[in-house]
Amino acid sequence: MTEWLEAQRSIVEAQIKEIDAFRGSSKSLLQETNDLRFLQQITSQNLCDPLEFAPIREVNRDLCDPEKLRTVERLVDELSVALSQHFPRMWSYLSSPLLDFKTAHPKLELSQDRKQVYWRRQPFGEGQSPQPYDSHYSVLAQESFTGGQHYWEVIVQDKPFWMIGVTTGSVDKKASLSQSSSSLGVNNTSWCIYHGDGQYLACHDTQEKQLSVGKRVRKLGILANLQKGELSFYDADAMRLLHSFCVQCTEPLYPIFNPCIDMNGVNTQPLTLFWIKDPWDWHTREEKRELTGTI
Repeated sequence: MTEWLEAQRSIVEAQIKEIDAFRGSSKSLLQETNDLRFLQQITSQNLCDPLEFAPIREVNRDLCDPEKLRTVERLVDELSVALSQHFPRMWSYLSSPLLDFKTAHPKLELSQDRKQVYWRRQPFGEGQSPQPYDSHYSVLAQESFTGGQHYWEVIVQDKPFWMIGVTTGSVDKKASLSQSSSSLGVNNTSWCIYHGDGQYLACHDTQEKQLSVGKRVRKLGILANLQKGELSFYDADAMRLLHSFCVQCTEPLYPIFNPCIDMNGVNTQPLTLFWIKDPWDWHTREEKRELTGTI
């Protein structure tokens, strides 16, 4: 039906151009003061003959049967209800947060669109040997949540080390995260999932719980249901629950991201915030190339 409508739109657009041309010539004729020239132009342009346009095909009335439309509408509503009960990945509250440059650790690099965070490629000084799971190297999202339900996704692909979670508004966004959030996942104001070379840990308040994950997570989904006080992490591709925290706090919650360090060139991949592009941009060659390489 969409393809048929596109074809009909091209026909109608051609007809509109022809009508516009007819209107233009008619206006010029109305301004003609010489009667003889007026009649000559009407004759030469065949304006006395009626215009003939190809008829527009009618939409198949079988597809527009009111009873069938009501049935489809009811099925769509039932499907939406079923999905909302079992899966958090509902576009109605899918969030697409932006990273906050002001809160990024100096050794991190953010993309211009604030959707990706990298480990900045810098050699370590003599005597320095940081661990890949150091929680200093973090960046906050610009927006915070104080109520309702919020869901966002982070593309991790084959990245061997990363930490992703949330932290409360007690973090001073004006201060460097090297000081304010160095305890990510090991205090009572932050919750996160840590991935280290195939192992997954749920971290909060000095407690670590190893998670049983059969298939490697390539896209992590985070659902913050602040009405119920729940924070859940999912394998977003399979919509499989990895772990849920009970979150009871009165301060705003900020998504927080730690790409972890890279020492030997094996952890250079970025953490990428997933977002849905406008559908009218999908068909351009540049956008297709970007989608193929990013999402």
